[in-house]
Amino acid sequence: MTPRRAEAGFTLLELLVVLLLIVLVTGVFTTTLGGGFGVHIRNAGRTLAAELEYVSQRAVTTGKTQRVVIDLDQQVYRVEELPLPLDEAAGELPEHAENLDLAPPLTQLAFAPVEGRIGDWRALDDADEVRLREVRLADEAKQDGVIAIGFAPDGACDPAEIWLRDDGGYDLRVRLVAFTGEIRIEEPEPETP
Repeated sequence: MTPRRAEAGFTLLELLVVLLLIVLVTGVFTTTLGGGFGVHIRNAGRTLAAELEYVSQRAVTTGKTQRVVIDLDQQVYRVEELPLPLDEAAGELPEHAENLDLAPPLTQLAFAPVEGRIGDWRALDDADEVRLREVRLADEAKQDGVIAIGFAPDGACDPAEIWLRDDGGYDLRVRLVAFTGEIRIEEPEPETP
């Protein structure tokens, strides 16, 4: 018998090792470049949308007007509420009620931070990679300063768009629909040159 001549080519084991190395290198580069292609901004957008939905539901259940105050300079936000007016008419009317002033009371109610964690100033999730780029409230667009988005006890909210941007240049829009109070997360179409 003559010994078999070795055939030219690669063994199955060699091919599997090379494929494994290609997969590992590709996985390492895709997660380090661009933050996993928008993973951080999507997580921050979902968390922000969930908190806005919570504030909307809180306004309905408590019967108090709520608002989310966003400080674009400091990159933080918190929730505030408008307390219910004190019921001053709880007592009995005097005997001669015709001299009563029927004008509404002049007391001005002011928004106050909500008790608990949502009333404290806090940053976005993944704030190291994601920032609040812009807030558009009705026809006004702000990129700095403080702006508030209101939520009414009937479920409506101010029409607003909150734009987020991550370190990789990806944008994400959290949009609040005025009358329905619906909150949408939208990825804008890439701009073509």
